[in-house]
Amino acid sequence: MDKFKEAIADLDASSMKILKSSWTDTMKSTNKVRNQIRSSIFSLIRGYNAEPDGENKKAAVFLMPMVDRYKGIYNHSFDDQTGYYYNLIEASRSDEFKTYVEQLKLDALFTKLQTANNECAQCSSNRSVESGKRNMPLRTSVSRKNLIVAYDNLVFRLNSLAEANGDSDFIILFSWWNEEIDKFRVTFSNRYGKGKGGKTAGGDMSKHDPKTGLPYERPGIL
Repeated sequence: MDKFKEAIADLDASSMKILKSSWTDTMKSTNKVRNQIRSSIFSLIRGYNAEPDGENKKAAVFLMPMVDRYKGIYNHSFDDQTGYYYNLIEASRSDEFKTYVEQLKLDALFTKLQTANNECAQCSSNRSVESGKRNMPLRTSVSRKNLIVAYDNLVFRLNSLAEANGDSDFIILFSWWNEEIDKFRVTFSNRYGKGKGGKTAGGDMSKHDPKTGLPYERPGIL
């Protein structure tokens, strides 16, 4: 069944162009998370910097150059932001700023920021892999042949199971399957001309032999 599903997906990919990546929405949500964490960190630093005096005020004063340097990260592209965030995280752990980050207890937030940024980097990587596959699909002539082989293998396996274990568990499946094929053949013939979709069973494929209770024909015999 997995091979059959993969063959269908390959045929779909070779027949149409998917314009939107499946990772787009995930990238938007992960980017929102990392920007929110950065915003929280910078708001805390600005808050301490606004205090009249005290040790936290002094620490914030030393951290403000870092805030000013990276405050516009969100204006850059997704992948550029990832790089800037890596630089920001490294700066927070540098000898220049580490002591003051720890004094304001911001190190845990920077750890969360690193986790979010790593997720963004992974999303971008996944999108690139997906894009590569989508832009180099199999030719339709190849994907269609692969689907036919996968279908025949699936039918053979189901018929073998029915022969070995009895048909009772397969009656509904076979009936539904044959009805769907008939519907497709009728639709195809209506669109491209009489008989183009192939011969249908006239409804008999969904009926059962009154003596055995089994379908008259199974998918493999179509």
